[in-house]
Amino acid sequence: MDIYTRIKEDHDKARELMSQIADTTARAKKTRHDLFEDFKIDLWSHHKVEEATFYDLLTQKGDSAESYEAKNEHHMVNSMLEELDTMPKDNEQWGQKFGAMKELIEHHMEEEEEEFFTLARKEFSEEEAQELGRRFDSRKKVVAPAITPMSEG
Repeated sequence: MDIYTRIKEDHDKARELMSQIADTTARAKKTRHDLFEDFKIDLWSHHKVEEATFYDLLTQKGDSAESYEAKNEHHMVNSMLEELDTMPKDNEQWGQKFGAMKELIEHHMEEEEEEFFTLARKEFSEEEAQELGRRFDSRKKVVAPAITPMSEG
């Protein structure tokens, strides 16, 4: 599977989890907490692996502005994730803050899938894209379990 398909799969999973979380209410504290834990781990690991596997290589090929913008968006989202992680899940403001973060993530994914992938397809051959997809998978299998203990507690 090429890197574009692999990243899109992660994006689709994130969209589904965000939709499920957005549909929860403050009264569904445990459900909201459990969904958010899954989402947070998936997103953090996605960011780390995507930056190391995809963005850094694009930067090496001279596309540093796009990579910088994408990494900056990751940083903003990660800050919001950390803030949400510390808030009580039954707080009404939690839902509002999650909604704002969801909008930012959706914008980022759309921009990445439409603009960033187009740029990358000019830089990477199909063989390179396939290899990047394999690297993404192998790194994510290591990163996600390593992040999981950090989010517990």
